[in-house]
Amino acid sequence: MLPKDVGVLVVGHGTRKASGQAQLIQLVEHIRQMEPHWTIEPSFLELAEPTIAQALETLRARQVQRIVVVPILLFTAAHAKSDIPDEVQACAKEHRIEIVAQTPSLGTTPEVIRLSNHRFDEITSMATKAGCPLGHCARGEQKPCAQICPIVGKSYQRVALAMVGRGTSDPEALAHMRRFTELASSERRVAWVSTGFFAGGEPSVDALLEQAARASFQDQACDAVVVQPHLLFEGELMDQLRSKIQRFQNEYPDRQWILARCLGADRALAQVFVDFVRLVFVECHRASDRAL
Repeated sequence: MLPKDVGVLVVGHGTRKASGQAQLIQLVEHIRQMEPHWTIEPSFLELAEPTIAQALETLRARQVQRIVVVPILLFTAAHAKSDIPDEVQACAKEHRIEIVAQTPSLGTTPEVIRLSNHRFDEITSMATKAGCPLGHCARGEQKPCAQICPIVGKSYQRVALAMVGRGTSDPEALAHMRRFTELASSERRVAWVSTGFFAGGEPSVDALLEQAARASFQDQACDAVVVQPHLLFEGELMDQLRSKIQRFQNEYPDRQWILARCLGADRALAQVFVDFVRLVFVECHRASDRAL
């Protein structure tokens, strides 16, 4: 249990899309349910409220004097290394709050790999399910998927898997995304797999989808392309991806194009962040004891 004067500041990247904002809030609610005695507040780095400054003001009003910062990030790049810590430091100083520690990014933790594999399984097991979750297919239809989805009840022999990351200028983070694809896809039955990025890495999403459209296995073209966004929440990138997939579906109608969900506000992710907070707080205490 955290001391009463220690709060938890959760920081998401931020999106203008209400559904993406709601997913971050829901993730925090999962954490609250797991640790009801923690004083915890959500915030966004940009594009949404509450801002970091607003969340810190709320924490200070609740008698919080120290905080553990929890960036909701997949990999460690500029947001984790500078953007979030710099903004938190500036705002915490104003509110006279001490920063105890910042938790790591999710990276290739086993729980995230399992969740990613679950997102793949749920969209490729349509033969035995009623359909994918509403609003997550490329068509964006708001009808029961089983009534409109052409993949319900079908199976595919040769699946091309296109893993899509946000991208960054940080080569180490790009390498971690590619490594994530390797680890996750090793547990899946796919004929072809590759990774692409929206920005900062190669291949681009368009180039990746073009490669996937032409992918083959044992001289036979793949009959389905599963596009899986390795993104935390809904946002503009998901909308861009839906538009791109619709275009490629029109250009390559002999392939079935299937879009998986983003990771979302899953309780498994909440548990990872809870474990991160516990670990960094214990490590800080050990470091303090050694210093004495």
